[in-house]
Amino acid sequence: MKIFLSIVILMLVSMRVHAQDSLNNTFTHAEFVEGKRAIKNLIKFPKIKTDIEIDVSCTGQATAAGRLRNAKCGGDNPDFYLAVSRKFNSSRLVPATVNGQAEEVDFQFIVKFKKKGKIEQIEAYTHNGNNADRLGLDYYSAQRYSPYVWPTRCKERMEDDVIFEIAVVNTSGHAKEVNVLSATGELPSPCHAALTSQLENGRWIPAKQNGRLVESVWVNPIVLSSVEFKRQWKEQKSLR
Repeated sequence: MKIFLSIVILMLVSMRVHAQDSLNNTFTHAEFVEGKRAIKNLIKFPKIKTDIEIDVSCTGQATAAGRLRNAKCGGDNPDFYLAVSRKFNSSRLVPATVNGQAEEVDFQFIVKFKKKGKIEQIEAYTHNGNNADRLGLDYYSAQRYSPYVWPTRCKERMEDDVIFEIAVVNTSGHAKEVNVLSATGELPSPCHAALTSQLENGRWIPAKQNGRLVESVWVNPIVLSSVEFKRQWKEQKSLR
């Protein structure tokens, strides 16, 4: 009986490993290329005399052609996030793939600046930082590859606002525990329902750490202003 149970356990472990390997082969993440076109090699360290450590968080889309689209950065110091933003058009990426097909994905990354004395360092990481306490710095954020379309039920959202899309993406590429929050606290229920539905029905490349797919928290900020709203609405029409 003990031998039988041992065989069953080994078979179950083998099946789980095989399933994980199959998923690994299904997905590859978008990431920055190496060399001259790597964003960390294009960015110029802002002129500053004091020692500093600062992070710049960015989000946008990584296209199937290996370019950054609609990317934006935020941070405490405009000199640093502008230093990153200026190199969006020059940088290149390795596209994400699903079943061998290049896909445009929501792409999140952090650029870390560090200066100590005369030594200046710049590193770029392909994640949103929300899981760094659990996964460390060397991991890939989950990447949504559903076509991003601004919902028609959000057509009234023209005032300044920041909307946060939140989801836990499991190792199979499905979102759970989704939520949508507004910085102003005034998100109309039809718009909230539409954005929530996009998350729940989205298609995702799971996060990856050390070659293994892992569950992760995905947070996406959408900054709205009159100008940004018009861009969102224009793209919504072009994609339908």
